[in-house]
Amino acid sequence: MSGKNYSHQLDAKNRMRIPAKLREELGENYSITVGTGGCLYVYSESQMQEVRATLTNVSAYREKQLKAARFVLYNTWDAEEDKQGRILLPENLRKWAKIQKNVIVFKGPNCIEIWSEEVWNDYFNDVNFDELADALEQLNGNV
Repeated sequence: MSGKNYSHQLDAKNRMRIPAKLREELGENYSITVGTGGCLYVYSESQMQEVRATLTNVSAYREKQLKAARFVLYNTWDAEEDKQGRILLPENLRKWAKIQKNVIVFKGPNCIEIWSEEVWNDYFNDVNFDELADALEQLNGNV
């Protein structure tokens, strides 16, 4: 189900739950890494294998690409659920996404995303519908 979002909170030990419907899509093993727009990306095991394959194909002589690949790989964490189905969000990922307490878990276009509620609200606060329409037309090849 694309476009669905869920509101959650981190507990005192910085743990949270991925909603059951989304966990089913992820499977047993999944990874969390930095995303664009200030969110975290959650990838299933097969999606993460594709991401890693892409990142390891970076030329050793392309510094910007190499830096991006290193950053993503360094900040990738293989999630482990406890007996209650909670996962820990490590400090480096919480810091990247500015997550303190309230989170939005969103089924995005490419993967599941975890957002700070505040960053999520700011991200959509100044939406320019003309720019959105242009971007959607480009996706459809109408430009």
